[in-house]
Amino acid sequence: MTHTSLTLVIEHFPGLRSEVGVLFAQDEVFRDLCEDYEACSQALARHESNEALRREYAALRLRLETELLERVRDASAPRDQ
Repeated sequence: MTHTSLTLVIEHFPGLRSEVGVLFAQDEVFRDLCEDYEACSQALARHESNEALRREYAALRLRLETELLERVRDASAPRDQ
């Protein structure tokens, strides 16, 4: 099954392909973030002519990118034993 949100995130962060794939498969919150990222990207494309909306969606997409990267970082961090 192809997930367009997963594909979009991998295209944006190609160096994190394996980490993103694992998190997408195992972490519901990460999947939700990917879906939100996709929806935001689509909205940004739909509102190309409205500069105010473009700025809002661009800022939201940047926050989602930060959250996605934080989830990847946290999942990759060594666990204390």
